[in-house]
Amino acid sequence: MTEQGPRRSLDQNKDAQIAAVLVVGFHHAYGPILEFCYPPLPQRQGQDPQTTLEKIELPEEWSFLPFLALPDGAHQKDEDFSYFHLPPVAGWEVAETTLFGISCNRQIASNDLLVKSSDVTRSIVQKAVVVLARQPIFGPIRQKLAVITAAWFNEKDFTKLDILYNFYDNLNLTHIGPIDDPTLYMGTSLRELCQKFRSKTLTLIKLLLLEKRILFYGYPVEQLCTFQYSLISLIPGLLRTLQDSGDPSLDTSTENLEVTEAKILSNGNKASLLKYMGLPLHLFGKGSFFQPYLPLQQIDMLSDKDTHSYLVGTTNQLFFHQKTEINFDVLVHVENGTLEFFDPQLASLVSHTTADRRWMDKLTKVINATWDPADPTRPIQNTYLGSDDYLRARFEEYIMSLLSSVKYAQAFDPKNAFKSESTMDEIMRDEEKEKNYLLDYGMNWVNAWRKTNNYQLWDEFTDHEIYEIVEPGHPGQGNMSLGDLQNSLSNRIRDMRIRQNLSPLRQSLTKAVSTGGSNISRAVSSGGIRLMRGVDALWTEFEKEGNFKSDGGIHGSS
Repeated sequence: MTEQGPRRSLDQNKDAQIAAVLVVGFHHAYGPILEFCYPPLPQRQGQDPQTTLEKIELPEEWSFLPFLALPDGAHQKDEDFSYFHLPPVAGWEVAETTLFGISCNRQIASNDLLVKSSDVTRSIVQKAVVVLARQPIFGPIRQKLAVITAAWFNEKDFTKLDILYNFYDNLNLTHIGPIDDPTLYMGTSLRELCQKFRSKTLTLIKLLLLEKRILFYGYPVEQLCTFQYSLISLIPGLLRTLQDSGDPSLDTSTENLEVTEAKILSNGNKASLLKYMGLPLHLFGKGSFFQPYLPLQQIDMLSDKDTHSYLVGTTNQLFFHQKTEINFDVLVHVENGTLEFFDPQLASLVSHTTADRRWMDKLTKVINATWDPADPTRPIQNTYLGSDDYLRARFEEYIMSLLSSVKYAQAFDPKNAFKSESTMDEIMRDEEKEKNYLLDYGMNWVNAWRKTNNYQLWDEFTDHEIYEIVEPGHPGQGNMSLGDLQNSLSNRIRDMRIRQNLSPLRQSLTKAVSTGGSNISRAVSSGGIRLMRGVDALWTEFEKEGNFKSDGGIHGSS
């Protein structure tokens, strides 16, 4: 064993980014159990360092930790990763807020082991090496964790713990001090997220802002978790403020909120701009819950009276049988990129406006044009256009424009700013009226968002003149063009993946758009919004047809 110096506990390790390295194993009698922890848990303080694996008792708050580290179906893959969150534990300084865990699980035939302990009674031995961190720095940890776990298994002797002690020391030497944005974003893949969910990526953002109950379902576990983390990374600054996400009772992020004055912009950096704009939005505070992988042992958390909203992932279909109890609003199918709504009104509420659809169609076109099947994470020729940085900047623009538009509407037309769309159509005919940019985001959705906790906190603690810094409006606003219409139809047909079955329809639509002549041109130029709404309605009715169920559509309960 390497020289460890004075014995350390998790409490004494509170100033480091890495909290601990653990091992979880599957025991024939107990199921998944904690077998190793360094630094040792506080209740084991004063004991000699572990020289062998053993069953370690966990506090009640972390009783489900072994099931997070060894997920359902772990035996189906040679290697898989799980991302998860642990709630605070009373009296532990290291766990005063949420801790972020990543596990790498592997298996080995017991006959291949050079040293067998007495509790090895099964033909396969399953274990997971776990890292607990104070921030979700899964990306930079993952590669090292995979190498160390594979090396430990290759020893074929789980009594050799030096590799785990050395791993902890190496991580602590590497991850010291502030974590920059590129480190936090490492491991997310916005290109893969947007390619999988296409225009529904924005739908998921709107659902998040409405604080809905969202259940991701799919396999493998790592992909399930990565999609969720990629999604929330689209909310500027949110990855840095997940300290309350591990339990619905937490609410530490709002303790020191105050209005940020414009003078902070003199710093000239991006962080100052985000802070001035009231970002990040407080999506995971009191009453909310985020668990990228949720085992059955935690399912009661979803039906708890104190849980009002959540974002969670599962690989287990048994969750579907608990629909009434856990009351999820949307089921997200990772495999085929579809969203299943159980309330038609909610599906309508988060449906895209004309500006939304045009904006997402352009992003989708960029992704398709730069897609590299050999490396989905990077655009062809590794250009900025279509990269994760490009996509993140576009969603950042969307959200900041939304926030600016709200404050602009409050300032220039407080009486009518949040009236229904039909009323606002009449207002907009009066050229003397200030334009209400919120129409492009969907007034019904905006009004629903205004009722959420994250909106009310943002509105209360954000300067009313942010529209002087970030221009109000929608990044997809403007007059409709024939190109926009062609992009929309092309993307929808591609989403449905039924080119062969619907080739006559596709040819007819293409011909109609390209050769429609002056009638279509006049309709687009003078009534583009109405035309696009008509196309939306037509397409919605088409997707409802029972003969063709879109791989990329939004469906009701089935």
